[in-house]
Amino acid sequence: MEKNSPTKGKGRVGRPRKSETTAKRQVNIYLQSMVQKEEWTQLASDEHMSLSNWIKYRVEDSLSMNGDGPRYSRKHLIDRNADLEKTNRALEQDLEIKSKAYEALDGELKTLRVRPFMDPVFQGYRELHRKLVATFREKKRVSYDDLFSLLGIHPTDIDTIKAVSNQIEILLNCGVIEQDLRYWRWIQ
Repeated sequence: MEKNSPTKGKGRVGRPRKSETTAKRQVNIYLQSMVQKEEWTQLASDEHMSLSNWIKYRVEDSLSMNGDGPRYSRKHLIDRNADLEKTNRALEQDLEIKSKAYEALDGELKTLRVRPFMDPVFQGYRELHRKLVATFREKKRVSYDDLFSLLGIHPTDIDTIKAVSNQIEILLNCGVIEQDLRYWRWIQ
């Protein structure tokens, strides 16, 4: 063979030798029997892996179980992740149900609070919205726009705005607050 031949350094013509690093990383194992090799090959095939990768995975998995810290196998982590995803879906569904129930109850509560102040001929005891009174006491001076924002009332919720306006009218008539051009002011 010539010194600069393209086949120099090759065992057979057309097939390169394994690189030095690959050869250094190679490990040969001998199984107890051909039956064991067939069983392992089938197990690897069932997991869509080559026999070499399957053995490497199993050895790493086994070593990770004997480590210093809480290291878990890949299978354990996959199973745990699936369990957590299932739990998360259940919690999301539960939250959605409870959110809908909360919204329904909140709407019903607003209706019950608003109804007495919407009836112009109502007679009897009516409880003022505590948050309304607390807002006037704390802020001392509140603008019309800020008040409804502080109370969490949407500008399109006409019935609630009317009910709050009626309650403000009651507070004005009782002399608890006073009104100037754009503000209501708490009087002590």
